[in-house]
Amino acid sequence: MSVWTFLRRIGSVWIAVIALYLLSGLASPAMLTLHQLLNVLQVAAFLGVVSLGETFALLVAGIDLSVAGVVTMTNILATAFMGGHGGSVALGVAVPLAVAAIVGMINGLLVAIVGITPLIATLGSNAVLYGGALLYTGGAPHGGTQPGFAALGQGSVGGLPASMLIWFAIALACTVLLRHTVYGRRLYAIGANARAARFTGIAVRPILVSAYVASSLLAAMGGLLLTAYIGQPALGIGDQFLFTSIAAVVVGGTALTGGVGGVGGTVGGALLITELNSITDILRVSTGVQYLVQGSIIALSVLLYRSIDRARRTRETM
Repeated sequence: MSVWTFLRRIGSVWIAVIALYLLSGLASPAMLTLHQLLNVLQVAAFLGVVSLGETFALLVAGIDLSVAGVVTMTNILATAFMGGHGGSVALGVAVPLAVAAIVGMINGLLVAIVGITPLIATLGSNAVLYGGALLYTGGAPHGGTQPGFAALGQGSVGGLPASMLIWFAIALACTVLLRHTVYGRRLYAIGANARAARFTGIAVRPILVSAYVASSLLAAMGGLLLTAYIGQPALGIGDQFLFTSIAAVVVGGTALTGGVGGVGGTVGGALLITELNSITDILRVSTGVQYLVQGSIIALSVLLYRSIDRARRTRETM
């Protein structure tokens, strides 16, 4: 078995996750304890859910830069409607999800119908969402979460973080949707070659729109988990996901050109990015260096997966 074949079967991102975890143990032995491992999984869940949504956008050869704004908007609306002990959890969950669905639909229509480049369309939506959050709060957000809702982000089930279990459940559902349904096969086909998919009778535009709706809804779910964890509103809380969500998906093996990738790699990518942030915090590395490391990892990942793809194509032509 060649090295490339081994990496493709195991998933190079998972090898990197294990290696980085062991290296972090050398920097701080406490990182190897079960308690710290569960802490990493708990925190990784927020990025993990948002990145699952970004996977849908990248699989159709697009990109969604509005996830940061969706997470911020979700946090502001959820805490405002819950309002601590006197509010409504149902409204605090339903309203952000409804708004996220509308945002995703607008993004999808701008890309699929109007023909605006995904980068521009979603970046514009992100700016609108952040501006709307500022106007809604007047720059001073208020509200909070209720204890029952906070348990989703802070609690545990059988000793395992609730947020991690929710993340894994959503990841499993996405895997089934993408790998074992007609919709999933059509989504991959569109990402690989939209024109060819159209000629085979696939309704390309509705599926493109649905991919952006899924991206926004999952970003909102990630925002709700994060809100349950911190328990209060915070303007700009979604900014941390603007590039890390893309990094997690790309590191996990999903091609920027669409049609290649999946949920398993994205889960591993989210864990890798979270581990990186954790170890750089332990080493007290500056934010600038963190961005430098993340950018380098994205570039190296793209080169690695291109090399794997070239090796596969060369083998197939022999």
